[in-house]
Formats: sequence, C-alpha cells, structure tokens
Amino acid sequence: MFDVPQACSGIEAHLGDRFVRPPAFYGMIMDRSTVARRLGVFCLSVFLCCVEAQAATPAQGWRIDEAQTSIGFTIDAVGFPTTHGHFAHYRGRLLIDFDRPAKSYTTFTVDAASVDVGSASFNDFVKSSVLLDVERFPTMSFASTQVEKVDAHTARVTGNLTLLGVTKPITLTVDVATDPAAKGRTVAFVAKGRIQRSDFGMMFGIPLIDDALEITVKTRALSDE
Repeated sequence: MFDVPQACSGIEAHLGDRFVRPPAFYGMIMDRSTVARRLGVFCLSVFLCCVEAQAATPAQGWRIDEAQTSIGFTIDAVGFPTTHGHFAHYRGRLLIDFDRPAKSYTTFTVDAASVDVGSASFNDFVKSSVLLDVERFPTMSFASTQVEKVDAHTARVTGNLTLLGVTKPITLTVDVATDPAAKGRTVAFVAKGRIQRSDFGMMFGIPLIDDALEITVKTRALSDE
C-alpha cells in the first residue's frame, strides 16, 4: 500500500528547506478514520448518482442494418432528366427513447467517394473538385441536435450537416414504422430533406443545375438489447 507520510518524508528529505508542509497537512494524514469515512460517503454518492442517471435515461442503442439502408439524393438540371444518386459506404448510430423522443439522437458519416450516379465517368465528375471534392473532403456527416415527435408515425429531426468542410443546420422529416412481429427489436425509418448546395460552397452549374438537392435516407435499425 502507498504510504503517504513516508512518501512526503522522502520528498522533504530530497528538497530540504524548499519543502514546506501546510499546518493542516498533518491532521489530514493522521486522521485516517475521518478520511476513510469521507471517502466512503463520496463513493456512495457517486454510485447513487450513476444509478439515478441510468434510471432516468432509458434511451436504447440501435445498430444500422446496412442491408436495409440507402442514402440517396436527386437533383434537376435544365434540359436533362432528374439525376438520381446514392452513397454505398457509411456508418451510423441511433439512440432512441420512444417515451421521450427529445432524448433520441442519431449520427451518420458518409464516405463521399462511394457516390454512384449510374456511370463511371459521371461518378468521377461528381467526385471532382467542382462538386464533392473527395480528395479534400473524404467524408460528410450529420449529427442530430433536436428530435421532435410530430405524431405517432412521424418525427422532425434537426441537426448539423457537414459538407465540403462547412457545417449548417438542416431539418429532416422522418417517417417511423415498427414491425409488430419483431417484438420491438426493429424500427424502419425514411428521412427526407432538402439542402441548398450554395450554403456549402458548391456553386458549380447554378442556375442551370438546381441549387436545391433532395436527400432521402432509408434505414432499418436493430436493437442492441
């Protein structure tokens, strides 16, 4: 066991006159029973706080089912059909509190280079510096800041989207569907929203290519419990 008085005596011997013990120091190290009692009370308080925090935070962790997840977008341009694209690689996390939706939370990180718009040459163009600039900005991310329950099957999720190194708030409308046969262990979501490319510095092609970009995220979450 570490002996505090012995250790301090060693430091005092090494430092000589430069080492000065406060008058209260001796009382602190000599009254070990008082220290033990106070330490016990402190530990008990911390334990009770942790138990209370757990009881007050029933948010449940969920895993993203990648086989049932897609992150897509659409954009229009003058004289061209609507372009549909999606991202193949991403990771995400969900904490869901059905009783108190405001305590729910989600994050997604997307590999920008995994974009697919239907052809290799078009993919390369979208990845280039005029659009996603994947060499400088290999990922884009979303982290929720507020979750509001609209009705029994709809939520409004506000959060920060980081794209091209710029972070801006966006709002997604989320349709929620549970599978009764899964006994509460799976939940399906369809989130939709719109961003303005120019808000993130993606100015290429405006106005011939729309500034507005529609985002759709479809996913199924699996309970960790």
